[in-house]
Amino acid sequence: MSLSRSLAGPGPRPEEAKPDPIESPPADVREVVEVARAEIAAAARLTLGLGLLISLATFGVVASKLVIWQLVLPTGNPWTLAGLAIAFCLAVGILLGLDQLRELGLLAVSHRLARRLAAPLVLAAAQQPGRSDLAAGQALRDVEELRRNLTGPVLTGIVDAVLVPTMILLLLFFHWGFTLWALGCCAAAALLSVLGDRLTRRAVVASNDSHARTSSLVADAMRCAEAVEAMGLRAPLAARWEARMQEGTNALRGAQAGARWVGAGLATIHGIGSGGALVVGTLLAAAGADVGYGMVVAMLVTGQIITPFARIGGASHEWGAALAAWRRLGELVRGDRSADNAIAFPCREARLVLDRVSFAHRGAPRALLREVSLQVAPGEVVALGGTAGAGKTTLLRIAMGMVRPSAGGCFLDGQATWQWAREDFARHVGYLPQDPLLTDGTVAEAIARLGVPDMPAVLEAARLADAHGLIAGLPAGYATPIRAEGPLSAGQRQRVALARALYHRPRLLVLDEPAAFLDAAGEQRLVRLLRQLAAQGVGVLFTSHRQALLAAADRVVMLRGGQLGQAPAGPVALPAPQGRAA
Repeated sequence: MSLSRSLAGPGPRPEEAKPDPIESPPADVREVVEVARAEIAAAARLTLGLGLLISLATFGVVASKLVIWQLVLPTGNPWTLAGLAIAFCLAVGILLGLDQLRELGLLAVSHRLARRLAAPLVLAAAQQPGRSDLAAGQALRDVEELRRNLTGPVLTGIVDAVLVPTMILLLLFFHWGFTLWALGCCAAAALLSVLGDRLTRRAVVASNDSHARTSSLVADAMRCAEAVEAMGLRAPLAARWEARMQEGTNALRGAQAGARWVGAGLATIHGIGSGGALVVGTLLAAAGADVGYGMVVAMLVTGQIITPFARIGGASHEWGAALAAWRRLGELVRGDRSADNAIAFPCREARLVLDRVSFAHRGAPRALLREVSLQVAPGEVVALGGTAGAGKTTLLRIAMGMVRPSAGGCFLDGQATWQWAREDFARHVGYLPQDPLLTDGTVAEAIARLGVPDMPAVLEAARLADAHGLIAGLPAGYATPIRAEGPLSAGQRQRVALARALYHRPRLLVLDEPAAFLDAAGEQRLVRLLRQLAAQGVGVLFTSHRQALLAAADRVVMLRGGQLGQAPAGPVALPAPQGRAA
């Protein structure tokens, strides 16, 4: 493979990249609520409009049945029957077409909603303190809940409900007895639907909990495979797994049995509703009431009146889930710490100043950081030491503006880092997280931060990070796709992530355990890189447990009890790192 072909970036040229303005996500996460409201309003308008048309088509079907009853049965004229049959088929075809149009329209609206909301909400969740991965996962589940409800029984049930008042008035026109019968059947269907939904939901929850415990047991066994094999734990684990699977099976069987009974009960109410209308009409006629065609109309429409009430149980659960998802997304947007109007401040020196920074997690009994003050000047290398859990990573996230401090401030050239426009901030500051995760795409795209790769800058960053050799040895070079299962090891991913931090020569570097997955030779090359960057006027703030890296720093400060102190003279005694050399 030629070098030019292995270095070629797969992305389009800048002038060819034309994002779709309709499908692009909101630029500001605070626009999310307005976008969601607009999409939900569009879905509601579509549902109500088509619901009216479906109601008219339904009346056409009912009217054709009445006319057949009125004209064909007394006369037996085959030509009249043929014409009415054609009209009936036409009305049914229109009804089916409108129903399909409604489904396709709601599906398109729901997909557009998910595409426009997912990215800004996940990015907002990623800035939450604590388990941001859990917050991001919950945000995606909430978006999916809203999307599913736009196409689920909630909005589609509105179509059936639109017709109910009109049909009730129609029955009342013939006789109030038909109306009372239909309302009684509706009440019975609603009660059975609600009770059945509650019983079935409990069984489903129990089954899901059992399945989750079983999955957790399997995950633990896979994670501890060596211990399981060495200590002879296969049989006990298999016994536990089988017992939990049996629990889940029993719960699922109960849910399925409950659903069958509820379905049978609702079907019975439907049959009794339609057939009972004939009995009610017969009794009224025997009592001397003039019901006209009311008996036939009641037989035809009572089942349609019952249908929305039979769905109340599931619809109430869906509404509750959708409202809960909407509230969580609203809290996420309100709790977003990004500035309403992020600013691209000028960056002259890239001098980082942390001024009496304090930070406490919500609900924590004590602050993690207390009155921390630190400065990183251009061309200065500052190492941050401390035991695990001392707050080093949190302090680096505050320095990057990803976390807003509870008190004090963090400033880059006098401007608060959390108020800085993130895309502009990243041009001046490179960041290497402790877990060197890489986004989907090729190696070149990962180094270029998912932009169109500037290959000279990509090559320069890779050489600085000592990653060019390993990338050139990959099957497709810089065009090699990055996957979760390979082809890069943890140490190689860390070097590629370091190249991403060095892309386009930032003026300040913030590195969290940059040697965690490096061997001794890689550590020495990293020491030379730090000295080279310092000589070029780049400021560096990093955390590490490696003595060689700490010795390469101009200053070493220790984080103890939430406060900073200067490291003592001589070698710094720190616990061994958790990373594994590549």
